[in-house]
Amino acid sequence: MKKLLVLLTLVGLALSCSNDCPDGLCTTEACPFCPDAAVLLFPENNQACEPGEVLSETKATLTLQWQEAKDADRYSLTITDQASGTTQRYDNLTTTSHTVTLTRAQAYTWQVISYNQRANITQSSALHQFYLQGEGIVNYAPFAPTLLTPESGKSIPSGATTFTWEASDLDGDPLTYTLYVDTVDGKQTPPASQQNLSATSATVTLEPAKVYYYRVVASDGKNSSSSVIRSFRTQ
Repeated sequence: MKKLLVLLTLVGLALSCSNDCPDGLCTTEACPFCPDAAVLLFPENNQACEPGEVLSETKATLTLQWQEAKDADRYSLTITDQASGTTQRYDNLTTTSHTVTLTRAQAYTWQVISYNQRANITQSSALHQFYLQGEGIVNYAPFAPTLLTPESGKSIPSGATTFTWEASDLDGDPLTYTLYVDTVDGKQTPPASQQNLSATSATVTLEPAKVYYYRVVASDGKNSSSSVIRSFRTQ
């Protein structure tokens, strides 16, 4: 009887991780074919990289590479131009590298999502950023700041609120920041207390029952770059 119960339990687990595997049921611990997250290999995070084939003064190819993820049978690659916000997405990739055409002398972020056709659970890699080198670059613009808190889409208490972010610069130049926080679009001119900040955090007093938008602009004194715009609601 015990052997029969064990057998039925194993069959039940196998059936639960079928082609119709529901969200929240088949996790990487319970499902033998739910994929792991891919590890990004090249370009390296927060680094400048040489282009592959130079196509023109402004365009070049680049081959992005990642480590094979356990139990993944296909991948989706997303690359975003930090300056324009334009995104390129490549789906149903079955190899661990892909060659794309990009604009030179630009900063990008990239990410890979792992899939398995027998499960509907996906895993996302870390989000990395890189700078594709171009000719005649004397000073690199800072990478776009990464917003940490408040989290986008959350409802948070009103009053004194701490905004935090992180940023880096290939030249190692000291950076200053401007924090934009408003209830319009995240682009309204901030007060002087939120400009030319040397720290990667600032506290702003927020009103209750409002939807706020915020972003951070980093500057090295010669070039600047902006984060994405996030929004949240106060209680």
